[in-house]
Amino acid sequence: MDPEILNWKNLWKEEKSGPLDITKLIADLNKIEKRGRTERIALLIALPMTLILLLFLLPVLSNTYYLTAVSLIGLGMIMILIQIYKSRFGAIKNEAELSNQKYIVKLIDKLKKQMLITSRYMWFYTLLLILGINIGYVAILEHSGLSLFSRIMIHSVLSAAMFAFMYFSILKRKKKNNQRILPLIAFLDNLKRS
Repeated sequence: MDPEILNWKNLWKEEKSGPLDITKLIADLNKIEKRGRTERIALLIALPMTLILLLFLLPVLSNTYYLTAVSLIGLGMIMILIQIYKSRFGAIKNEAELSNQKYIVKLIDKLKKQMLITSRYMWFYTLLLILGINIGYVAILEHSGLSLFSRIMIHSVLSAAMFAFMYFSILKRKKKNNQRILPLIAFLDNLKRS
């Protein structure tokens, strides 16, 4: 089993939580799916808007730095969008759906994928975003008349600020996932065994 999943299970065991009932389980799973649907729609809107905005603001075709920056940022957003779509599942209408073993296994897999988006893929996105923005700034700062030291400091400070923001955002999201999704995975695991 993936060491990341084992860590999550251990974290969940440390939590003091009461047993879940099927009705609450269905409600929680539907809440997670609704949130996922909102994220998918938001990202589907944000991706083209971001790329269009960058294409209008930056002379992308005339400068390879800008083209590379837009490509990296777009690649990161597409990567996250693909992972979010891989982890989607439909709303659960009744308890009968949870009596199917294959469905439960599929649901557990989808929930684990949702947790992996935060713990793994968001770091790739962060790296691509910081790299893309820094490459874009190379062209902008090149013509600013600033010294090399000043340009390096600007890149460093902006990179550190973006990394810190993403780091704390990812930590917050991981903690929320551990509290919300892990009990559901454990309950579904027990349901699968029975």
